Amino acid sequence: MISKNFGEEIKTARMYNKLTIREAAKRMGLSHSYLSQIENNKRSIPSPEVIKKISVGLNTDYYYLLSVAGYNNEAYKTLSFLNKLIDEAPEEFKIDFMKKHDPHIRKLIENRRKLNDKLPNPEVSIRFPNTFFINAEAHDYLRLMRLNKKLSNKEMAEKLGIKEEQYIKMESKMTYSSLELEQYSTRLGEIFGVEEFKDWLLFVFTETPNQNFVDDYTPEDVMKEITVTVPSVVKKYDSDGKVFFQSYNEDQLRQNFSKLEHILSDDRLLTYYGRVLTSKDKQKILRVMEILFE
Repeated sequence: MISKNFGEEIKTARMYNKLTIREAAKRMGLSHSYLSQIENNKRSIPSPEVIKKISVGLNTDYYYLLSVAGYNNEAYKTLSFLNKLIDEAPEEFKIDFMKKHDPHIRKLIENRRKLNDKLPNPEVSIRFPNTFFINAEAHDYLRLMRLNKKLSNKEMAEKLGIKEEQYIKMESKMTYSSLELEQYSTRLGEIFGVEEFKDWLLFVFTETPNQNFVDDYTPEDVMKEITVTVPSVVKKYDSDGKVFFQSYNEDQLRQNFSKLEHILSDDRLLTYYGRVLTSKDKQKILRVMEILFE
């Protein structure tokens, strides 16, 4: 049966949004009876695809709902870790970042300086997470991680085996496409406990509304070439059910690689949001595509 906490979480979120079962179900693209059964813990755990629909309909964090449903989701863990880093970031780092990226906070801080008022403003911390997610670049995340680890520039330089001046320059200018990030990605990941730092950054940029990354994005920055082998001889059946073998030359193999019906063949393992597609699933997809393109 479904986790009791999950049903309660969905019901609480629906009531918070002041939605009836029917209204919420319509926004999710689900039946109201199915949603009612979920809320009352009378259905099995929904698939990640269904949970995605629920999260959109309730304007609730998708990864959080996955976690409540019992999915061991690495994406949720990463974002939770990042949120904790941002919450615990030093006040001076938040103020320094906000002075660059939030005109309202910049003006407020300038006015306080004129009045010799140095009291911390809680509005900085409230506005900081969203401002950071939208504007942060690779070097900002590098500085955030270093400060949360309570490491000095000198200590970071020693850990990377470079001069302090070199590290300071790297922390002030590094972007996702910088050679330094490629060179020190593994070591930085070890220092911060996030495996490859470059891969961790890519996840953060693509899972948050980071405008800087969107503006600077080029496919070459995040694509890797892999090799896929395909059989040049395939076993088939004719209209009478007799077996024959179809041979493909190199040009035909290249053509087959991009054909949807070939991609959806029975001998190829395909998944959709973690679910392995069966032969029936593949046939349904092909039928839908035929209807769409008629």
